[in-house]
Amino acid sequence: MKVFRLINDIFNCHEAFIDFKAMRRQFNDVKVWFPQENTSLIDKLKTEWIPVDVKFESDSKKNTIPDISVWNLSCLVLSQKAYEALKETLNPTGEFLTLNNNFYLYNCLESVTAESVDVKKTKLKIEEMNSNHIPQSLGFLPEKIKGKPLFKPGFLENSFLVCQDSFKKIAEDNQLKGVIFEENLAQIFPTKK
Repeated sequence: MKVFRLINDIFNCHEAFIDFKAMRRQFNDVKVWFPQENTSLIDKLKTEWIPVDVKFESDSKKNTIPDISVWNLSCLVLSQKAYEALKETLNPTGEFLTLNNNFYLYNCLESVTAESVDVKKTKLKIEEMNSNHIPQSLGFLPEKIKGKPLFKPGFLENSFLVCQDSFKKIAEDNQLKGVIFEENLAQIFPTKK
């Protein structure tokens, strides 16, 4: 069982940006850091959800629209194609909200605790007393993440997405572009391979 950190493929694809102001108006007390708090959006809706805009931007005009894009650190923006391929796998562990132009926001609510960490493969560094722990290396115990195709590390403030090889296989089998499956879970920025 392999695990990967999801990082936007900025070398080949644009990144997704959701109109958060329009989105926020539909909820009671939703802050931009809602994914890190592992907050359900659907539970905070004022009324029925109205899709909002998503735009795609990058430094290169040659880049393409992604099928999968990481947004707001630990949410996904999915194309219709990616949604169809992944909805069955992801539905039990999060929530989908439709966006304009046949895209979907996936708010991952699956979070694992520090008990899932393989201490032999993990090393954290502390920059200063009040800072977050930043992993130098990170590994998980297979039995603690079994059945979790996509999750967030709660002990690191749910600040990124980790997937297992089952998620990666679906993405590859369906030729879904937009993310890099980084084996080094401590890697923050994408590296060109």
